[in-house]
Amino acid sequence: MPSKAGKSRSRHVGARLDESLGFLIAEAERASKRVLFARIAEHGIRRGGWFVLRALWEREGITHRELAQRLGLMETSVLEMVRALEGDGLVTRTRDDVDRRKVRIHLTPEGRAIETTLMQVAQTVNDLMVRDLTQAEAVLLKILLKKVRDSLSEQIEPE
Repeated sequence: MPSKAGKSRSRHVGARLDESLGFLIAEAERASKRVLFARIAEHGIRRGGWFVLRALWEREGITHRELAQRLGLMETSVLEMVRALEGDGLVTRTRDDVDRRKVRIHLTPEGRAIETTLMQVAQTVNDLMVRDLTQAEAVLLKILLKKVRDSLSEQIEPE
């Protein structure tokens, strides 16, 4: 029996649209984000905050500009996200010791402490994405998506 989501999609998506690679990638992205953001919201994290935290768990002490570049977002958007996380007690902002014009973003102990829990949530969502695939299919999917990304990245002019 098709899932509720499957029924909904088949009612609204024509067969030709469902054959569009771009549409399928976008639809899969939207679905994965909806599931992920709903689950991280249970831990009090907003969608933008998730991306900022992920970047800071990999490398903290970066500037707003570096964070914006890493996330591919405008600095003003990142500043709003950082301010919200700061208000939640998950990050702090401090002036750079050498260049006082720069503001560096650091995780608080609370910001570090939620990493394990939220990464488990993300892993659960990743597992859901590939639950109907064999291990070989999941590996192949990653390889193919990286090839698609790389092919398109070659067409984008550097900013």
